[in-house]
Amino acid sequence: MMTLRMPLANPGRMKTLAILPLVLPLLAGTAIAQPAPLFAVPITGQLANGLAAAGQATGYDNGVGEVWVAFPGSMRCTGTWSVRDPNPTIVIPVTCGARVRGEAIVTRQAGFMTGSAIVALSNGQRGQFVFGSLTYEQAFGQGRVRTR
Repeated sequence: MMTLRMPLANPGRMKTLAILPLVLPLLAGTAIAQPAPLFAVPITGQLANGLAAAGQATGYDNGVGEVWVAFPGSMRCTGTWSVRDPNPTIVIPVTCGARVRGEAIVTRQAGFMTGSAIVALSNGQRGQFVFGSLTYEQAFGQGRVRTR
C-alpha cells in the first residue's frame, strides 16, 4: 500500500496570508493622499430679493479651491477655482442644484484672503457676497442688495 505524504503548511505563513486581504485595502487607501486644506475663509451675503446666505471658501495644497454658499431652506451653490491664479479678479462658475448655474465674479484684495463677489444665476437671481474679514457694509454699503 502506498502512502502519500503532503508537506504541512507553515503556520506563520498561513497567518500572514490570512491577514493580507485585511491589510491591502488599508495600504491602498493611504497611497491616495487627500489634499490638505491651506486656508478657509467665511462667506456671507444675500441675493437681490434679500435672501441671506453663508458659506466658506477653502483652498487646498493641490491648487484647487472649493467654495460653497447655502441659502437657508433653499438652494446650495458650489464652485471651484485655481488657488494659484495670480489675478486679483477671477470668475468662478457655480452650480446650484441640478438646474441652476451661474458665475461669481470675485475681486480679491491684497493677500487674496479678503474680498467681494457679485453673482448672477441662470434663474435670474443676482447677489452680492463678501469673504474673509471684509464686512458687507464695507464692500456694498448699507441696505438691500442692488445689482441692477
